[in-house]
Amino acid sequence: MHINAADNIPASNDHLLAPVKLGALELPNRIVMAPMTRMRADENNVPLPAVAEYYAQRSTAGLIVTEAAAATPFGAGYGPMVGFFDESHEPAWRKVVEAVHAEGGRIALQLWHVVRARSEEDGAGKGRNWVIKHELRPEQLTAEEIRAVAKDFGTAARRARALGFDAVEVHAGTGNLMDRFLRSSTNRRTDEYGGSAPARVRLLLESIAEVAAEIGSDRTGLKISPVWPVDGRPDPTGREEFAYLLGRLADIDLAYLQVNRVTEEDRAAGADESITLEWVREHYAGTLLAAGGFTREDGEQAVADGLLDAVVYGRAFLANPDLPTRFAARAPLNAPRRETFYTNGPEGLVDYPTL
Repeated sequence: MHINAADNIPASNDHLLAPVKLGALELPNRIVMAPMTRMRADENNVPLPAVAEYYAQRSTAGLIVTEAAAATPFGAGYGPMVGFFDESHEPAWRKVVEAVHAEGGRIALQLWHVVRARSEEDGAGKGRNWVIKHELRPEQLTAEEIRAVAKDFGTAARRARALGFDAVEVHAGTGNLMDRFLRSSTNRRTDEYGGSAPARVRLLLESIAEVAAEIGSDRTGLKISPVWPVDGRPDPTGREEFAYLLGRLADIDLAYLQVNRVTEEDRAAGADESITLEWVREHYAGTLLAAGGFTREDGEQAVADGLLDAVVYGRAFLANPDLPTRFAARAPLNAPRRETFYTNGPEGLVDYPTL
């Protein structure tokens, strides 16, 4: 049951510093670190050693959500992104969890499905990031492959919990395969996985069910991006899909739901501005988190108003390992260095100064 975010928090301007409960998780504050792709992995999708230090530095977050880790093999075409589909990935991730826990933090593993495995030969002449430019479409998967996706999420969640992750977040936003299933513009199937809102959300609900069966719904989070444009414009049936999905989520009692609000970058890309955070809150009574260029001030206001239970910060946390401390002190923030966002090394990862 959702408890209004404005309940049981200090009568001050430090609403973000008040504790909050997300399912089975007890958070000391409402400042959540966003999942952010960092491209710090080796050729086998194993996180580099500096990744453990990176997350440990940010352990004062109420909750850390890791960068998206692939729940299934995704083949060639992407850069050095992290994976969680092979036992060889586990030792490095175990070090991440242990490093965060040693600093008193809490960490959730974000899982996503990129595309099915492809070979280098498939991408001949298409450039280094050809998979991104040639996304897998829902109609290209067989029904058997779709059912396997849901099973893969459950298997990965079980392994994540065994490693010590406090929760698992299913990533179904920002145009990835799960998001493409949700949209009428990108899901052209006419079977049980397409053709209507209930069919288009089926894969996501089945995947959530597999994860919850393994680790409990109270340790299962979900990330969606209702405002995300489809092929440069709003999805014509976006409200229909997401209203139906949010209604179905009410029966699952997730630890939390994370959504995106519209940013200037989203507007430039053709975002759906009709799906506001207020609209999401009207359709979803559970624990709600949101990201999208929040400052300390508007994050405080969103929690104080009961709109959100916690606020998700991305680039601000990337550049400020001690973000909660800086918010409490009203201290200035380091500026993120965009040129080091995706470089495959420690620079721009673990060298931002703290107070």
